[in-house]
Amino acid sequence: MKKLSLLCLFPLFAFAGNLPQLLNLAEQNKQVESSRYNLEAAKEKEYATKSGYMPSLSLGANQTYNQEESMLAPEKSRTGSATLSFTIYDGGKREALFDQQQALVKSATFSLASVQNNVSLNMIYYYYNYISTLASKESTLQKMEQLEAERYRLEKYLSVGSATADELQKIISSIEQTKVDLLTLDNTLNNISNTLEYLTGQEVKVEAGSSIVFQEGKVDDTKRFDILALEESVQSARAEAEAAKAPHLPTIKIEDTYSRFKYDYANPAWDSDADRQNTVQLTMQWKIFDFGSTSASVQAAQKSYLSKSSDLAYEKQKAKASLKSAQNSYKTALAKIEAAKARLSASEMTYELVKKKFQQGIVNNVTYLDALTDKFNARSQLQTALNEVEYQKAVLLYEMGKEIKGAIQ
Repeated sequence: MKKLSLLCLFPLFAFAGNLPQLLNLAEQNKQVESSRYNLEAAKEKEYATKSGYMPSLSLGANQTYNQEESMLAPEKSRTGSATLSFTIYDGGKREALFDQQQALVKSATFSLASVQNNVSLNMIYYYYNYISTLASKESTLQKMEQLEAERYRLEKYLSVGSATADELQKIISSIEQTKVDLLTLDNTLNNISNTLEYLTGQEVKVEAGSSIVFQEGKVDDTKRFDILALEESVQSARAEAEAAKAPHLPTIKIEDTYSRFKYDYANPAWDSDADRQNTVQLTMQWKIFDFGSTSASVQAAQKSYLSKSSDLAYEKQKAKASLKSAQNSYKTALAKIEAAKARLSASEMTYELVKKKFQQGIVNNVTYLDALTDKFNARSQLQTALNEVEYQKAVLLYEMGKEIKGAIQ
């Protein structure tokens, strides 16, 4: 809270945070907010649907003036009434609508969880991409220091005739290319920072050190949140199809109306002491013919249900394939770490050997520059491999239907 307060006071400073802190910010963005509103709207609609089938109380009043008076039509009358109404049976529409709204609430709940998981996965991707790029920049800066030291050494040797100008020029050329590489890496870091800014809603500065906890073992049958949301959407469509059949059956309602009235007759012979009435009415309405309108509505709802069922089946198969790909990618990422470690060890040994030979004039500067480049590329590759494993853990958790945020340290 203090950090956020300071941020408000000093908006020119970027928010510095690790991965959990960045995720907390990202979960406040407009995409997640939209999903939250959808869930709240679904809950409100469910409440409205259920409340609509509760007994309803209506009040009414009217005042009438008749030009021609009769016993049944007084010159003036005033009436007030209260009606209690309840639908006893409506062809099963009530139960179907309740099931539909319940499914829509569950679907919106899973959709929100899916959006949050997607935001987490995107944030993790850019976070580790930023860390890997930063490691590449640090490695490139170390390479630049080595090149500058060699240039200084060769400039001294050139002044006493112990080195040639072309050897120095090749070092200088490598230095200039390394400067271009640094500019490219800076541009990549800026692009990632811009992406993180729109994901979190504010300027941020990435802090390294976060990791993802993943326990390897048997993959369970847990489904992704988006698949769960689709399943509930299919259930909603099924309930809608059931509700569409309701007009084929009768609707039965009961009403109890209590009235108070006052009749003013110009003819005193028609006056009455009656001023109140209570009426109980049981009604039944059954549509027996509508030119096939109800049948067409039922067919449309059923086909919509079948369409969503097909989409669900396709997405399930797609999710299974994605899970297998995620498992393979995770195994590959682990293998890359071992390969990167071996390469780094070999490149460091090779560099030290080539450096001594280069300084002794046994090998030319091309061989030296290749060994130097390979050494720092190997360092960068190892860091990238380590970060890729962390990202692949997140992908695997996502495909397994687990909450990613809870696995971040």
